[in-house]
Amino acid sequence: ARRANYDFTDYGFRLRGALADAFEIVPTRLDDEEAFCFFFPRSDVIAGRWSLFNLHVFLKYTGDLEAFARSRGSSVANVPLAPIRILGVEALTYDREISMRELFVGAESVIDFIGGRPGMQIRDSHIYLRHRHAHAYTGMLHPIGDSSRYDALRATLFGNIELIA
Repeated sequence: ARRANYDFTDYGFRLRGALADAFEIVPTRLDDEEAFCFFFPRSDVIAGRWSLFNLHVFLKYTGDLEAFARSRGSSVANVPLAPIRILGVEALTYDREISMRELFVGAESVIDFIGGRPGMQIRDSHIYLRHRHAHAYTGMLHPIGDSSRYDALRATLFGNIELIA
């Protein structure tokens, strides 16, 4: 039976059960430091296409939001960030095209972990936010093209994440 919600209250969020209609939900780390969940679009899994969405919540990170965003990897150190409001909170975002090799400089093992290829050109779009005491980011990675479909999938994801006060 489908669950009504996926409860990550200790991390400040819940996922509505309807999210499982569009995504394969894979928690990869849940401990006293962080929650890290991957979301694989079911339509891409069925078609054999690669894409990945994620939500990563850090319970013990301190500092301002821009410093947090800049700390997520060398490829983000100088990328322009724009203000955005998402899930009811102020956030920072970027959206760009980049190769996986460039995106994961210094962390190349991540490429294998997420099932990518170093030379693959992708759209990399991340949003950084702070909620309660936690810093978080949510990302969308997919091959170049079909952006409107992936933007709609992101809207589905965000429509089914509930931040808990």
